[in-house]
Amino acid sequence: MPSPLSARVFAAAVPLTLAAAPKLQDPAGLAAFRACEAAGQASDWEMAVVQCGEALVAFPGNFGIHYFLGFAHQARQEWERAALAFEAFVSAADAEVREDGGEPEDDRGQARLRDEVALAVRSAGIARLRAGDYGTALPLLARAAESDPTDPEVTFFLGVAQLELGQDDEAIGSFSAVVETAPHIAAALYFLGRLRYQVGDYAEAVIRLEQYLAADPQGPFRGEAHWRAGSIALRSLGAEGEGAQAPVERAAHHFSAFLETESDGARAATANYFLATIAEEVGNCAEARRHYERFLELAPDHERAAEVAAYLAHEDTRCLGPSTP
Repeated sequence: MPSPLSARVFAAAVPLTLAAAPKLQDPAGLAAFRACEAAGQASDWEMAVVQCGEALVAFPGNFGIHYFLGFAHQARQEWERAALAFEAFVSAADAEVREDGGEPEDDRGQARLRDEVALAVRSAGIARLRAGDYGTALPLLARAAESDPTDPEVTFFLGVAQLELGQDDEAIGSFSAVVETAPHIAAALYFLGRLRYQVGDYAEAVIRLEQYLAADPQGPFRGEAHWRAGSIALRSLGAEGEGAQAPVERAAHHFSAFLETESDGARAATANYFLATIAEEVGNCAEARRHYERFLELAPDHERAAEVAAYLAHEDTRCLGPSTP
């Protein structure tokens, strides 16, 4: 799908690239460059890739063409190619900035080039992340985050790279920053909740997981969020200062919602078992039977299967309603 942002950036970058490329003297090469520019401005990314590629062959020293190619490949979701193009631009542009010493500060061309480098670094990092190359993405995203600490999307992607590389403490810091400044990025709430759960900070974990579910109830992590939130609710049963009814209701809600996303498998069997015991405890015998029967269907060899079968065989004497204080 065409990217309006890419088209705007593509168009805005052209004058600088032309000005910085005095070798554009060959009419055919200049025509290819102009065709590259026009295709990018029109969001015709297939044509942009072709024309910019031809322009680059004609003028390999014009590193700005890599910038254009990066956005064209990005719009086509060709993440590896986008990353390579942006990285080629950044490498050449960094060298030019060093040669000029980054001076003078009032040189508008240099200031604009630095802005383009920052955007290319950001774009390369995100492209590497989307390609699954977390090791290469990490330093690019760290550089982008350092360049603009107020960019929550970059900080979020940095957190994802850190998480994928096992840098959990760093990821917690990144996701915490996103949650504080941009809570609308719902996935940051989920990842922060998951990481807090893993370190045993259940109080914050359940807050973040339930915030995620409220912000994005049909989100891609809803099943895992419900599972973990339900598990925390079970852990809190009998906790000091915690009434029994609230965590029971939360556990039932979350495990029921979990089964809507994952109806088969070992965890589904466990969720049915939990729901059956909750229903039994509150005297909902029909609900308890339904979940126990489903548990046996999913896990006939489970260590609790014999216990559940015995319950079902003597349900009339086992399910007596809520326990009396």
